[in-house]
Parts: sequence; C-alpha cells; structure tokens
Amino acid sequence: MRNLIVAMMCIFFAKTVAAQQADSLAFDEHNKYIYYQTVAQADLSKDTLYRRGLYFMKTAAPKSKIKLSLADEAQGVLTGNGSFMVAKKALILSSVGGQITYTLRIEVKDAKYRYWFTGFVYTPYQRDRYGADVPTPGVNIPLEEAKNKVDKRDLAVYLDKVLQNSRQVGAILKSYMLKTSSLPKTDKGIKKISTKEW
Repeated sequence: MRNLIVAMMCIFFAKTVAAQQADSLAFDEHNKYIYYQTVAQADLSKDTLYRRGLYFMKTAAPKSKIKLSLADEAQGVLTGNGSFMVAKKALILSSVGGQITYTLRIEVKDAKYRYWFTGFVYTPYQRDRYGADVPTPGVNIPLEEAKNKVDKRDLAVYLDKVLQNSRQVGAILKSYMLKTSSLPKTDKGIKKISTKEW
C-alpha cells in the first residue's frame, strides 16, 4: 500500500513538472525567449477565430498595453506590440526598474489557433532632475543579452514578470477566443434621408 502511494505521488509530481515546463519561457530557433501556446477550438472556423482574435487586439487589451501592428485575414495572422513595467528591488524598497516591450503573434486555422510572445526588450529607467522615472535614452537591451548588463537578481525578477505577464495576457486571449463576440459591423455606404416624408 505504501509503495502504491509513493508511486501515485511520483506520477502526480511528474505530471506537474511536465505541465510547468510546457507553460514556461523557452528559446526559439533564433535563440530568443519565447512563450508559446497552441489551443484547440473544435467546431470553429478560421474566420471566426480570426475575428475573435482581432476583437481581442482592438478592444480587450488596453491600447497602452498592446497595439495592433499587422492584421492579415488571408493568412490568419495578427501581430501586436505591447509593454509592461518591471520593478527593481533593493532590500526592502522597490523602484521602477524599467519597461519590457514584446511582440504578440496570433495565428489561426480551422479548429485551432496558436499564439506566442517574443522579442522581449528591456529599457531601464532612471531618475531625471525632477525626481520622475524616465526611460534611459538610447538603451534597449534584448533579454537574451541582459545577463551581462543587468544584475542577476533583477534579471530573475524580470524573467519571472515576463512569464507572469505572458500567462495573464494569454488567459485573457483564451477567454476572448471562447466568447461569441465580434467587432461591430461598419456600414460602408452613406445613409440617405428623405426630407419629403416625416
């Protein structure tokens, strides 16, 4: 009985580790950090998934967080650029460490879609003469090169924040891909009004 319990715990632990590895940052074929997910959506066409993804890009994400940069309906591709702030920790205090920008790409096919976050670039912030935190001009560090330019503790915090942000935005995207909502239809024709009848 004891061996059975130990075996069950080992299987549960192995499944948990495998799930965490599938839902983590990795390196792509260009040696860049990537957060990649593929999701099956049975019985949904490519057009429906594309409209839902476009709806997410235009309305669900605030424009300050994600901006649509490419929409190709024929290929089923949506690309957007986003950013979020990261904090630098020093003992008990924390201050603005900088901003991380990224690229979100969504590709759709019949009954499935995939999305990934990549192109993470860190821009450190500094205090100006008025005490405000502002981006350091001309300093943009790809996260793959940050280990030589950023403190190790701060880099670990930044990578953790990248993973958290990717999971949060991905969860919002998944919820929008399940909803039956779409962008409002635009009337391209000019409406004519008759002044003779009223």
